[in-house]
Amino acid sequence: MLQPEWQIDFPEYLERLHLTERHFRKRLRLPMIGQVKKVLPLRELKEIHSVIPASQELLGYLIANIKTLSGELPFAKAKIEMLKLDPQQLRIGQKFAYRENYVQLLEELSDIFRQKYAINSGAANLGAFLIFGEDADGVSALAYYLPPIVEQHKDELVIMDGIHRNYITLQVGTTITAILVRNIQTPFPCSGHNWQEIRVISLNEKPADIRDRYFDLHKELFRDLKYLGIDG
Repeated sequence: MLQPEWQIDFPEYLERLHLTERHFRKRLRLPMIGQVKKVLPLRELKEIHSVIPASQELLGYLIANIKTLSGELPFAKAKIEMLKLDPQQLRIGQKFAYRENYVQLLEELSDIFRQKYAINSGAANLGAFLIFGEDADGVSALAYYLPPIVEQHKDELVIMDGIHRNYITLQVGTTITAILVRNIQTPFPCSGHNWQEIRVISLNEKPADIRDRYFDLHKELFRDLKYLGIDG
């Protein structure tokens, strides 16, 4: 049974903190959802006001509504799990890692969370979050941060999103928090390959044709993360 000295009536708690209810809400940084005008990639938020962890239910609902370029819902009946994975276990569908992308991740991702929030902000440890803030024009906006997404097809685990975060983790020799998706309705859009086959290039060398960026790409099966504003 809870001892009386451990129980504090909420008005008394606020008084001990020298806060009104309104100022307590302000310090919680709760989002003003009704003011949101657009959904953007996280890198396009110039000011962050609120960071909210995604519930397992919301994360599953979001994943279930990802479409392919042909309009299919490959994850409509999928099972998802958040867990730690060793990138060495994973297969890749992309032919390239872009040097500027992984340098930007190393230099900027942790700072987004570290500046204002008590969040373990290393790129290998972040969970799923909704981030509320403003764009460069001061317009209220929402962005997502999702861990890398890995699809399981039979005995093969293939990176669907998050190649650069996995590449960094592979180079460091540790594990990464990822979303593992099982029970998928459509095949993976490209063939899975070993890490030894990836090439690191600059963005100015990036092939213009998407089919040249992936191994054996079936474009119609490509997962369209931009459809839901997920910055893949």
